[in-house]
Amino acid sequence: MRLDRNIKQKVHDPYDEGRKYSEGTYCPECRALYQGGRWKWSRTKDVAGEPCLCSACRRIRDRFPAGEVYLSGSYLHDHRLEILNLVQNIIKEGKERSPLKRVIDFTEDNQEVCVSLTDNHLARHIGEAVYKAYNGELDVKFSEEEKFVRLYWHRDA
Repeated sequence: MRLDRNIKQKVHDPYDEGRKYSEGTYCPECRALYQGGRWKWSRTKDVAGEPCLCSACRRIRDRFPAGEVYLSGSYLHDHRLEILNLVQNIIKEGKERSPLKRVIDFTEDNQEVCVSLTDNHLARHIGEAVYKAYNGELDVKFSEEEKFVRLYWHRDA
């Protein structure tokens, strides 16, 4: 008898249905295809299978991010283009690798940039890359109950 069956899941993700989809299931919104136990970008325009919204499209529809990155400080103001170029490149790479790694919202004003994402790992990757490239201060806040991370990067001059 296994004793670990009573261990409860620590992190709750409302967008993880905890089930495998049938092979060939596709997302009618983004056209991603479920193959080999994961969502992948379809290489063809024609998909045959059962339609089902992927978790990224559901998060985008509901505007319910799995991660948020906040960038601020006078250094951001002075180096805005190069920092945002780094962020955009990481987003592009993430989206190319997986349809579940996408942007929900990207807002900018004079003081701050906020990026809301469908994947918490992509948010961490962005925050850590900006910190590694430009130093400053990085504060990472995890939610204990849900699969969510919020990162704050700040640097003055």
